Amino acid sequence: MNPMSGSIYARLLWAWLLVGVWISLILLLSGDNFSAHQTSRFIGPLLAWLFPEMPEANRLLVHGAIRKAAHVAEYAVLAALALRALRLSFRRSRPSLRSALALPALALLLVLAVAAFDEAGQARRDARTGSLVDVGWDLLGGTLGCTAALALARLEPFRSHMETKRS
Repeated sequence: MNPMSGSIYARLLWAWLLVGVWISLILLLSGDNFSAHQTSRFIGPLLAWLFPEMPEANRLLVHGAIRKAAHVAEYAVLAALALRALRLSFRRSRPSLRSALALPALALLLVLAVAAFDEAGQARRDARTGSLVDVGWDLLGGTLGCTAALALARLEPFRSHMETKRS
């Protein structure tokens, strides 16, 4: 069954379920199995294979950059999913500038809450370190995710119009 073909309630449930699954994945990735030490066991050899002349110090910098990019990417997806779920939740509301800004703000608030919870949990583990800097990376990802989702939503009427013309 395609959840997108059902009622608005099925679509709404599916949208929030995806948000919950993505938050669960984020929290899973914040465990000890995905610490810098653990990920260096496969990212380090991959970088050494791809770039055999790269000094070890540079490989460590690239490894760190990959990890920060992962923060940005995972929270960009969370923000986009949350914004989609919020837009479905409030789709019957009257559009206004306030509500147009309120939904992305709510999505970013969710990103902040998950990021803070995630980093607080990491701060209590021996193999991980919680960091406010990482919360900043997460918020950057959330902002990029909201921006991309809003841009795609603005293209939707154009895409629908083009599909109608082809029919």
